[in-house]
Amino acid sequence: MDAGKEGIEEMKERYLHEWLLITNYETDEFMNVRKGELVFHSKSRDEVHKKLSQYSGKKCIQYSGKLPKDVGVMFYGFKQI
Repeated sequence: MDAGKEGIEEMKERYLHEWLLITNYETDEFMNVRKGELVFHSKSRDEVHKKLSQYSGKKCIQYSGKLPKDVGVMFYGFKQI
């Protein structure tokens, strides 16, 4: 495993039912996050979103449980130059 990187399943297990902010992540061939650097976690989605601007580069947010019924997911993609 790369220095500083941890498997996504370990993160989700350790911080169950929390929002995870992950940087420098790696994906599999289906674009599922496999490992990365956990830089922040919280039960509050809003707190995690507030932290986004503090980190540059590749970053993603994952929820470590079953999504609440009132939460939707939107994907946004862009090409970095």
